[in-house]
Amino acid sequence: MDSPETFILLANAAILLCAYFIVYPRFAGSDLNRLALNDLAANAIAIAVAGFAFFGTGQRFDLLFLEVGWFGFAFGTFLLMELPLFVWYARRYGLSGARED
Repeated sequence: MDSPETFILLANAAILLCAYFIVYPRFAGSDLNRLALNDLAANAIAIAVAGFAFFGTGQRFDLLFLEVGWFGFAFGTFLLMELPLFVWYARRYGLSGARED
């Protein structure tokens, strides 16, 4: 592995690809509440992977203009990587913010 940043970015990418192309279509579909719960689990897995690798090491991560710890880097990059996937998923499955009661 070239850098700790690469490790976290690859782990995040693998988690997001599994989530958006395997887990979410099967378990959430177009249900926004189920999607949110599944996404919370995916984010927790990403944080856990980074934590197992870097907790207690004092390792700093370069996030463009600032240095952050493992948690900030894992969480921030996960959200940034997820945004285009969520937009694609929302369009594909017809998600909207309107609630149907």
